[in-house]
Amino acid sequence: MKASSLLLIGEHTLLRAFLRAWLGRFDGMRVVAEADDVKHTMQLVRRHKPSLVLMDFDTIQGASLEVLTRIRAEHPGVKVIIYFAYSHDQFTIKLIRAGAAGYVVKSAGSEEMENAIKTVIGGGVYLSPGFLRSLGTAVLREGLPDKEGKTLSPRQAEILKLVALGLTTKAVAYELKISAKTVDVHKQVLMKRLGVQSTTGLVRYAIRSGVVPA
Repeated sequence: MKASSLLLIGEHTLLRAFLRAWLGRFDGMRVVAEADDVKHTMQLVRRHKPSLVLMDFDTIQGASLEVLTRIRAEHPGVKVIIYFAYSHDQFTIKLIRAGAAGYVVKSAGSEEMENAIKTVIGGGVYLSPGFLRSLGTAVLREGLPDKEGKTLSPRQAEILKLVALGLTTKAVAYELKISAKTVDVHKQVLMKRLGVQSTTGLVRYAIRSGVVPA
């Protein structure tokens, strides 16, 4: 794993201790500071300039939005992964828009957390697999317009979201339980409806629409 410094935020001392010990298994992975609330988060971020912040959603709740917004504005290079006990569909969309690059359930295995950290440090966005389906449903409820102002279909909205999050055609097909060929057909239709020429165009549309972080 790429050498990185981490900041741990969460009130559960035992959970922070576990994460600190687990992260110590990886060469170059170093916890530089930790806190049991969000009061000193920005101070610690400014002082240590970590590569990644692991933040416990269930102990900080609404304050996370303000902290995320400030981290993104002042330190755009610092990535944030939120870990949580259960899904918060609508609030998670707000977290992603505020700047969270990862969202992992606490019940996930260590392999998934490792994958999340690698993905986020590498510049990607990571959401626990099971949550991708509910997130697509939440985005759909908000509605996504095409270039003519008509709302995209539920399937088109789901595929646009997953593509914009960086999933490959094969990964999207696996997540939605459809064939890769069907995903490609939907992508072509999306490009036509949105007036773009490539997957990059789809991603840019999603960013402009605020459904994924820039």
